[in-house]
Amino acid sequence: MVESGTEFIMGAPPGPTKTYSAHRDVTIDKLAPRINVYAKKLREVYFREGTITNIKGYFDPLRVRQPTDTIEKCIEEKVIPAVITKRDEFADLDLVLPWRTPFKITRSEHGHLRPWYVRHPETQEEIRVTCEKIDYHGHSRLPYFITFQRYIVG
Repeated sequence: MVESGTEFIMGAPPGPTKTYSAHRDVTIDKLAPRINVYAKKLREVYFREGTITNIKGYFDPLRVRQPTDTIEKCIEEKVIPAVITKRDEFADLDLVLPWRTPFKITRSEHGHLRPWYVRHPETQEEIRVTCEKIDYHGHSRLPYFITFQRYIVG
């Protein structure tokens, strides 16, 4: 500690009366680069949270779902049945998608919110959809059904 009557030529050291840890004048120089890196990362996260990518994501169905494509049979074949629900003048469309489809949705940024494009297996028409729901098996926690909603602008 500093004794009374002692003078410092260059001034008193930072935090001379602090009895524990280090004074903020000493630590701020050491932490400044880390704080700047952390602030940069936060800005990137905030920017990504507010934007949805404009890159088109496609799903290519294997086929139109048939009455023989039960959920049990689809699980054995490692494919996912899906439905694009009816909306306005469009009817329901039942499809069979590759096994990786629900994982592609959940692992992408804003996967449940962003528009996806499904190519109709017979007409090759691009259908713009959003993921409404992915159903998971209660025991194995694997996906077994996907529900899409048509994305109609306006």
